[in-house]
Amino acid sequence: MARVLFTSARQDGFVLPLLQLVRAMVARGDEVWFLCGDAYRDRIEAAGAVFERMPYDEAVPPSRIEHEQPRSGVREVARLLRSLFLDSVEPDFRTVMALHGRIGFDLVVTEPLFVGAAAVGLLPRSERPAVLSIGLFPLPFSSPDVPPFGSGLTPIEGPLNPLRNALLRGAADVVALERVRKEFAATIERLTGRRPSGGLFDLGLTSDAWAQTSVPQFEYPRRRTPEQVRWVGPLPAPTSFPLPDWWDYSERRRIVHVTQGTYANEDPTELIVPTIRALAEEDVLVVATTGGPDRSTIERAHGGPLPANVRVERFMPYDHLLPAAAVMVTNGGFGAVHHALRHGLPLVVAGTSEDKVEVNARVRWAGVGIDLHQQRVEPDAVREAVLHVLDERARFRRAAARLARAIADTDAIASVLEIADELTTEVPARP
Repeated sequence: MARVLFTSARQDGFVLPLLQLVRAMVARGDEVWFLCGDAYRDRIEAAGAVFERMPYDEAVPPSRIEHEQPRSGVREVARLLRSLFLDSVEPDFRTVMALHGRIGFDLVVTEPLFVGAAAVGLLPRSERPAVLSIGLFPLPFSSPDVPPFGSGLTPIEGPLNPLRNALLRGAADVVALERVRKEFAATIERLTGRRPSGGLFDLGLTSDAWAQTSVPQFEYPRRRTPEQVRWVGPLPAPTSFPLPDWWDYSERRRIVHVTQGTYANEDPTELIVPTIRALAEEDVLVVATTGGPDRSTIERAHGGPLPANVRVERFMPYDHLLPAAAVMVTNGGFGAVHHALRHGLPLVVAGTSEDKVEVNARVRWAGVGIDLHQQRVEPDAVREAVLHVLDERARFRRAAARLARAIADTDAIASVLEIADELTTEVPARP
């Protein structure tokens, strides 16, 4: 039995996947604590963990701070790094270490944007618990073989690829990341006594292991993947949501599922509403999940009653919806895209904020869908893309099926538990 601390920023897209791992660890007898915001207390305690409140929980979560424009590219990544990570790294680090001093953890499991926990990995092993990062977005680590994270670019063929990537990385540092990187490195060195090596996105490599919730076939090839990275496959979709009364297995229309996920879903006019308008006259059933807002919110954003071929739910059980769907339209959330790929479902993606520009670039690179390259889309663009995917469904399905086969060979929860056991085999004496 191990003592495990989970840590996460206050975002559904991080907390909910981690809670799957919490339940698995609790079920096998581990003692689990979870450091997060009070809004997640009930769900954390229902999963069997002891809730610990982060010290700055009264502050507005960065996910609710109004975004600057444009919401894309390296500048957006730099802004997010400052608001999400740099401002909180010191209190997060000190809170984790104080809890460790009081309880004595064997393992810290964190989503990697909770950088105060990742930084713990820089301390001597005898002074800290093991650290396991759960990769819930594309691999961010610098490499000559891939463009800088946040650029939304894909590798190019041939010997010029490393040179181009080096030039892009240097430009990104000069334009947007260098100041944040220096401040960040200085803060980490002050806290741990060690200066982090590599680029701004390489801090996750201070963890003892990084469990990437994807498959190599969805990631750009690298001549050398960091030794900490372990491919575990995507976590399963939640199954606790009920089927709505309108669900009918005899439905013969092709189903188009549209979602803006659980993070960038405050403004349904970015993707959900344009998709509804785009397909109002088509012989399809549009199933929209909002990740939180109710149907009346979508109706107001639409400007009136929704078309007859539209259904709106906060959530749907994906094990029923996705096998029946013909295409998913999404802003590119990492989890949603992998849920679609698990079922070999082609995609139309549109999103340039947060990590979505990187997720969507990989959708394009893997040939599993169409990337609209926009945060706010026009109905005509959505209609053209959806109809193209439906017309060329066999081609997109073949590419998606290749990834579905790779995903079918994985068991993310079992793999993470195995890694956790490896990291805690030799546990230093508890304080």
